[in-house]
Amino acid sequence: MNQQISFVVHLPGKPEAREELYSNLIKVLDAMSEEPDFINTTLHRSADDPDTLVIYETWKGTAAHFLEHHMKKPYRVEYERTLKTLLKSDRTFEWLEPIRTYVKNS
Repeated sequence: MNQQISFVVHLPGKPEAREELYSNLIKVLDAMSEEPDFINTTLHRSADDPDTLVIYETWKGTAAHFLEHHMKKPYRVEYERTLKTLLKSDRTFEWLEPIRTYVKNS
């Protein structure tokens, strides 16, 4: 599989669920980082809303492959089941198409 997909996920957490959302997400990120298709991820906290977590992810494969294969992994089951109770509004995915890559040479 030579194709790659990158995307951004916005998780607008409830203020009272900030720590639970973060700790649940860290468990998922730790597990998914061991997947063979995983390339990288960066977890961010919104500067405008500290209750909102934003994830940038890159995986081998397509968006369809990610949704069908990785979103159904056992380590995601409990996370997905409780996620809606921790969010003040829906999670959003923003799928990205690469145009050009810049890498700083050492």
